Amino acid sequence: MKSRYYISLIVLLLFAGTRNLGSQYSANRAGGTQEWLLFEEVLRVVSDNYVDPIPPEDLVLGAVEGLVESLDLHSQLLDQRRHSRLMEQTKGEFGGIGIEISIREDTLTVLSPIPGTPAQRVGLQSGDRIVRIEDEPTFGMKLEDAVKRLKGPPGTLVNIWIRRMGVDSDIHFPIVRAIIKIESIQGKFMLSPDIGYVRLGVFSDKSAEELIEAMNDLKAHGMQKLIFDLRDNPGGLLSRAVDVADIFLDPGQVIVSTRGRIHNANEVYKATRPALWGKGPVITLISGGSASASEIVAGALQDHDKSVILGTTSYGKGSVQTIIDLRDSYALKLTTAKYYTPSGRCIHSDSRAGDEHHSLLVPEDTLQAFNTDSGRTVHGGGGITPDLVLRPEQPNGAERKIYRQVGKFRSMMFRYAVQFKTDHPQLGADSIDSEAYVRNFEDKLVKITPAMVADVRKLMKENEFDLTEEDYKEAEPLLRQWMYYYIADACFDRNTAQRVLTDYDKQLLKAVELIETAPSAGNFVETLLAGRILPDTLDQTGLAR
Repeated sequence: MKSRYYISLIVLLLFAGTRNLGSQYSANRAGGTQEWLLFEEVLRVVSDNYVDPIPPEDLVLGAVEGLVESLDLHSQLLDQRRHSRLMEQTKGEFGGIGIEISIREDTLTVLSPIPGTPAQRVGLQSGDRIVRIEDEPTFGMKLEDAVKRLKGPPGTLVNIWIRRMGVDSDIHFPIVRAIIKIESIQGKFMLSPDIGYVRLGVFSDKSAEELIEAMNDLKAHGMQKLIFDLRDNPGGLLSRAVDVADIFLDPGQVIVSTRGRIHNANEVYKATRPALWGKGPVITLISGGSASASEIVAGALQDHDKSVILGTTSYGKGSVQTIIDLRDSYALKLTTAKYYTPSGRCIHSDSRAGDEHHSLLVPEDTLQAFNTDSGRTVHGGGGITPDLVLRPEQPNGAERKIYRQVGKFRSMMFRYAVQFKTDHPQLGADSIDSEAYVRNFEDKLVKITPAMVADVRKLMKENEFDLTEEDYKEAEPLLRQWMYYYIADACFDRNTAQRVLTDYDKQLLKAVELIETAPSAGNFVETLLAGRILPDTLDQTGLAR
């Protein structure tokens, strides 16, 4: 009877709460009475008859979560932990020590100290194994629990003990936490004397500021043409997308508009400052993992003929979520609007929603053809369609076998690179400018010899990779690629590691080939796309590694 009392009280409060919602429920309560009665009945039946007793408040919370999740893929009820994590991601900073960590062979392992953070300053290294945090051994500790222990208010102390290859005893590091900034720029370097490359990996509060800084750094190295990489960028706050697009657009040009049911969901966002980039040629790379804020930026650049878009169709997240604070430290991430590119495209896709979710699209959202400022036809109806479609190179049979064991492969390559660094301490002693243009950049770092490849093959056999001798021969280019990457990451830094991958990136190589021909004057977009039937699917042949 006690559970029935709680159920009745909860439902009564929920029902009464609809009186002040100012919504369709308060306008037509009588029409919703039967549904509320059904809700109350189901709660009672479950509470009285389910195989295990469940607290009534848990049942109601589950019902609320189900209600929100039934709306669309992006609306979500946030408890305090999820809310805090979301705020960290969007703000781009948190209190901690500044390391990327993972579980490797059941051990908490430092993948990389973040430059300029307490972890780097005290001397933590890639490959260090954290064996204790304060009084707590880390063996068997979940990654999430370890992260929680390492994070904390700036200025507070955390003690860790690490085990380092080549050192007999554990090393104690007392580290004072500080504000750790999540870097938006995940690669910046010159690909030729006048072609620069910038990868914007995530959106945060400082994204536009960091992008401007990266572009200015490369301009100092001679950059006149830009390849702007938004591939696999999952997006972020609408306002940060507006800030980034503003770098490329002229004052007054529309960046994006939003439309929703409530008044403040209907806005038009425009560029407000002179274009900081100017009129230099730009190619923007996108992929199926480019979503949300990435699509806003790519759509604005495409619609205003500021950049050629190359790659594959983007994700198609054309909805806007608002964070609404609730009682008891809960918050609601609720879809309140859809966004539209300057030409009027709704690029939202409901293809992943399934029958269990509400469709966000209305008939006019599915219109396919729109025009850019110059009159080029662009397409809506699900993601940003590139002007030039080029899929990444598909792996061969041997490479697919390795990718099916990718976790084991990455762990093995990480260990190999850490051991290589230990055996070659002089390699990282001399600093290298990973931003400036250097011909044959890989060979300036390290020369991958046949003996080194043989060592990796031996390691793979010891780790029981399911490969034949013929597979090893076929996979050798892939092995060399990741040997360069992991050695560069362990011995130098992440920007150096990202740079060595460029010679293996078919989409990027094609972008370089196309932008090299850009005229010094005139409209690059118009010149490059003239005479093409868009979207134009490019041939991957003729791209030498």
